[in-house]
Amino acid sequence: MTVVGRRVFAQQVTAPDGALDWRRGDWNALLHAPLTVPPPVEAALHAYLASSGLVFGCFDFALTGDGDAPDHWTAIECNPNGQWGWLPDAADITEAFADLLTVERKGCS
Repeated sequence: MTVVGRRVFAQQVTAPDGALDWRRGDWNALLHAPLTVPPPVEAALHAYLASSGLVFGCFDFALTGDGDAPDHWTAIECNPNGQWGWLPDAADITEAFADLLTVERKGCS
């Protein structure tokens, strides 16, 4: 899951053979499916970033069940410099970064 500002981009990544660690195989064969993040999980992501003074983070989760309930989501880590260019929604994430960087802040010149 990639969070940029208030925008959340979630993809379920699985290996075609069902392996638990999809990183060990052919990344071009990985299966990606967009996910809807339950509101309590999304709120926790934003709280985590705010408490860390961050506006961006790549979060890894283990997903059990279908992901509809917050208790289906187990947080593993937040990478404050995570890689996202290989994800299917990379263009949207790039746009979110551009939007974040071009917003005028009060008191800034």
